[in-house]
Amino acid sequence: MFNRSIAIPLLMMIGLFVAVPGISQGASIKDRMAARIPVINNLKAAGVVGENNKGLLEFRSGDKSKQDVVTAENNDRKKVYAAIAKKEGVNPTLVGQRRAQMIAQKGKKGQWFQGADGKWYKK
Repeated sequence: MFNRSIAIPLLMMIGLFVAVPGISQGASIKDRMAARIPVINNLKAAGVVGENNKGLLEFRSGDKSKQDVVTAENNDRKKVYAAIAKKEGVNPTLVGQRRAQMIAQKGKKGQWFQGADGKWYKK
């Protein structure tokens, strides 16, 4: 299941990363993240992972069979957030928090999100 409402802003954000000078792996990060979208959407739909308030995926169940996918996605997101933060002159944590809010607003019903207060909720 491809969630266009989340995928398109995410790919736009990745596009910013590609445009940041001095980052040579931008295109490969963009490609890797795009390739993971269907797997991540399935994990979210099944309630296996949710979006935490830092803009990262977090396991919500004991099923960690896709740990490699989640770890790779979070690592790439951190790189993207750091590049955007450098470009904007802000802290990467703030970039992740802003992204978390965007993801939660556009997230699908039945998916898990962590509010700014740290409490998890199912949309």
